[in-house]
Amino acid sequence: MRNGLSLKWVISGSFLFLIAVVLVIYSRLLPEFTVRGLFYTASAMMEEEAQYFVRHYKQDPTTPTPHNYFYTSVIGKEALPQNIRQMLDVPPSLSFGAVHIFGDLYSDDDDAPVQIILEQPLGDGKTLYMYDIDHDQEVGGEVEPPLSDAYFDQVIQSVTFISLAVFVPALIIIALLVWWLVRPLGRLVQWSGTLKNPEALASERPGFSFKEFNMLADALAKSVEQVQAASQREGRLLRYTSHELRTPLAVLKANIELLALQSGGVLPSSLQRIERSVLNMQLIAETLLWMSRERPEPLPEEDIDLSELVGELIEKHRYLIGNRDIELSIDIHNEPCRLPPTACRIVIGNFLRNALQYAEEGKVEISFKYPRLLITNHIQEAKPQEESSDFGYGLGLQLMHQLCAKLGWHIEVIREQQRFTVVLDVTSLRAVESAR
Repeated sequence: MRNGLSLKWVISGSFLFLIAVVLVIYSRLLPEFTVRGLFYTASAMMEEEAQYFVRHYKQDPTTPTPHNYFYTSVIGKEALPQNIRQMLDVPPSLSFGAVHIFGDLYSDDDDAPVQIILEQPLGDGKTLYMYDIDHDQEVGGEVEPPLSDAYFDQVIQSVTFISLAVFVPALIIIALLVWWLVRPLGRLVQWSGTLKNPEALASERPGFSFKEFNMLADALAKSVEQVQAASQREGRLLRYTSHELRTPLAVLKANIELLALQSGGVLPSSLQRIERSVLNMQLIAETLLWMSRERPEPLPEEDIDLSELVGELIEKHRYLIGNRDIELSIDIHNEPCRLPPTACRIVIGNFLRNALQYAEEGKVEISFKYPRLLITNHIQEAKPQEESSDFGYGLGLQLMHQLCAKLGWHIEVIREQQRFTVVLDVTSLRAVESAR
């Protein structure tokens, strides 16, 4: 089961969500600004009428106040009806210049009261109050709505229909466009997952409709082909080298055994060194051959006494100490561990040989408590310009990292100023994952 979100669905969902948000915002703002526009028109008409009255009032104070079917006016707050005066005591819902609007402007209830009141100073300390008249409350029954209201409702419905007619097709077009663009990308991802198969790599690449996707597919196929070719070359080199080394090593080992028989079982020191080198080379060749396999079989495991194994390796590599004053501090639990003996001998022997080869006079500490082995030795202080982290001898640390990665072991190298520590964790990562 694949984890994570598909890019196709992320892009499609993002576009659809964006269009939906725009549509919701537009639908919410349309009625609000429509109502604001209507009230602004009414307020502009009232202000013009009030200013016209002020000009005539300054010439003749007896000029009658404006009055028509839609609104009426009085001079002085005391002349206002009781309900109008009470509205002036609370903040208005909306204001346009001298015009104030009271009530719930966006209520769906047609009976909700909305009042428009204008306050216009007359210049002599008096104020003209103009307010709209609600003819629905007049005695004589309900008044038939004018034809203009029906026209306005029709216009609002037309605007709503036009908005839907624009956004719904746009939504569909964008969804189709995203699908058209992302579908080849999904096919490219699906095809790239088959490139690990050499037959799929050698077959003809499918077309992806877009030039950029085709160029990306060509580059991807070329890169995978180069990586596979390099891997095959490396595997062949390891296999050929290992096979070619095994024959002369077998000849050397047989001749050394023959010399040992001729000398009564005791070899001179020079031949002992050759014997040790042959044994190391034989182990290295077997390891390289095992690592070169694409799917190496698990190495056979046995119950190993690591204390005995380390003691044997120390005796084989003690000649590396020479005349240096080196003290070996060994703290190894003698409980048996189930591990592959050949791999343990190669890895631990390599680390121990490095420690004895490059150790300064002092103490070499070797400790093991399952599953961690620590080997620490004193070294000369490394120069700042030295970039190599390989204090290795023979296979070296880099190849040890590869070998331990194959085995599922973990290596940690800690370099301090004059101390070099290697920590080997022999807990198999595969076993841990299987236990989970």
